[in-house]
Amino acid sequence: MRKGLLKFIAVLMLVPILILSGCGKDKTEKQVEKPKTITLVDNVGRKVELPHPVKKAVVANRYNSELIRACGAIDGVIAVDMGTAQDREYWKKFDPKNTIGKGATDLNYEKIAQLGAEVLILPANGSYKEAEKKLEPFGIKVFVISGYDTGDFKNQVTNIGKMFDKEKGAEKFIKYFNEPIEYIKTALKDVKKKTVYFESTTEYNTSFPGDYYANMINYSGGVNIFEDATKDMHGKKVDSEEVIKRNPDFIFKNVTPDKAIKGTGLYEAPSKELMEKTIENIKKRPGWDEIKAVKNNNVYTMSQFGHGGASKLIGAVYMAKWMYPEQLKDLDPDEIYRQWLEDFQGFKNLKGHFYPEIKK
Repeated sequence: MRKGLLKFIAVLMLVPILILSGCGKDKTEKQVEKPKTITLVDNVGRKVELPHPVKKAVVANRYNSELIRACGAIDGVIAVDMGTAQDREYWKKFDPKNTIGKGATDLNYEKIAQLGAEVLILPANGSYKEAEKKLEPFGIKVFVISGYDTGDFKNQVTNIGKMFDKEKGAEKFIKYFNEPIEYIKTALKDVKKKTVYFESTTEYNTSFPGDYYANMINYSGGVNIFEDATKDMHGKKVDSEEVIKRNPDFIFKNVTPDKAIKGTGLYEAPSKELMEKTIENIKKRPGWDEIKAVKNNNVYTMSQFGHGGASKLIGAVYMAKWMYPEQLKDLDPDEIYRQWLEDFQGFKNLKGHFYPEIKK
C-alpha cells in the first residue's frame, strides 16, 4: 500500500516536468530563426554578404530611394545624399543637414561611419570601389543598386525585397512594372517602329547603346537613331548636323526646374512656360525645321523627375503612348504615373511633368 502510494506521488511529480518539456520542444520547433546574413548579387555582379534584414542603410541616388520606398522598406533607410534630400516635400523624412554627401560620387565616409550604417547603397555610376575600401575598416557593406537601370529592374527590386525582408512588396512592384511593358511589346510586335532622338537636360546630350536611357527607349517601342553608335561616339554630346541627318520621327527632351541641383529632378513640376519654351527652342535650332519630328509637331518634354519614375518605366509608357496612340489604346500613362506616385510613393499625383499632355 505504502509502495503504491509512493509510486503514485512520483508519477504526479513527473507530469509537470513532462508537460513543460513538451511545451518547450513544441515552441522550439515552431520558431524558425531567420538567417542573420544574406548573400546577394548586386547590379555590377558583386556577391555581397549583408546583415539580414537590413535595418540601417544609407542610400545615394534618388532613384534608389524610390525603389526602396516602393517596396515598403523606406524605414530601413537612415540617411540619403543631398541630391535626394534637397526635395523637401518628397523626402521630408530626411534632413538636408544630415546627408551622406552631395551624391553618389561625392560621399562623406566619416558621416556614414558616424551614423552606424550597416550598408551603403549606391548606383554603378557612383564611387562604389572607393567606398568599399573606405568603409571596410568599419564593417560597413557596400551594395550597388542602379535605380535608373530599367534592364536590371527585376533583379534589383528582388534584391531590395530580400535584404529588407519586404519580398511581398517587391513582388507587387515587379508586377506593376511588368504589365505595361508586356502590353507594349505584344501590341507593337508587327508594327513598324518609330525612330527617336532623346536628349537629356543638357543640349545635344543623348543616349547610346548600353547607357541607362537605352532600355527606356527600347521598352517604349522606339528605335534610337544612335543605336548603331560606335565606342568613339560615346561622349554623350552629338553634333546637330548628325541629328538632322538621321532625321528622327520623334524628339523627347528632359527638363528640370532651375532651382534643382544639376542633373537632378524635383517633385514640383517644371512650369508650362518652361516646357513650351524648351520645345520652341528645339524647333528653332538651325536646320531642325527639316527634321520629321519638327515638321509633324512630334517634339515632347518630360521632367527629369517624372521620366525616371519606377526605373524609367514612367518615361517609357509616355513615350510609347505619344508614338503609338492608335496601337496602344489601352495604355494609360497618366494612370500608371498616378499609381506610381500615390500607391508606391505615398504622394499626391502632380500634373505638369509631361508635355503636351496625353490626349484622352
